[in-house]
Amino acid sequence: MSDHCPHCGGVLEAEGKPRSHQDHKRFFAMIDAAFHHWPHSHEFEPDSSEHLRSWLLCKANYRTNTLITIDDPAHMQQAMRGAEAALNAAGTYAFIRPARDGFAVVRAKSINWKTLGQQAFGKLREDVETIIHAELGMSGDQLLDNHRRAA
Repeated sequence: MSDHCPHCGGVLEAEGKPRSHQDHKRFFAMIDAAFHHWPHSHEFEPDSSEHLRSWLLCKANYRTNTLITIDDPAHMQQAMRGAEAALNAAGTYAFIRPARDGFAVVRAKSINWKTLGQQAFGKLREDVETIIHAELGMSGDQLLDNHRRAA
C-alpha cells in the first residue's frame, strides 16, 4: 500500500522511500543524451528529447492503448492519417498502430511524482536503459559519459 510524502505529495512506496530527485534528473539527462546520439538511420526519428521519451516509455510498455474500430477496412489508412494529424495538431506525442478491426492510439503514461513512486520509477528507468542499450549499443552511464565529453 502506498502513502504520500507530507512535504511534496509524492508517492511513498512500501519501503518508505520517496522518489529520488537525482534519479529523476539522471533519467531525463540520459534521454537527452540518447536523443543527441540517436542514429539518423533508425526507423524511429524523434524530433525532440520529449518525443524520444514518449517512444521509449511506450516501447517499455508504460503506455495506454486506445482502440479505434473501423467498420470499413477501405477507410483504415485515411482514418489513421486523420487521427495522426489530429494528435499532431493537439501537440501531443502519440503513436498510431494498426490493430485488429482498426487501429490503436498509443500514448506514454505520465511519470509524475504523485503517481509513480521510486520503486516503480526505478524499474521503468531500468527498462528504458535496456531499450537504449539495445538501440544504441551503450549503457546509460556510457551514453551520459560520451555526451558530457562531447559537450
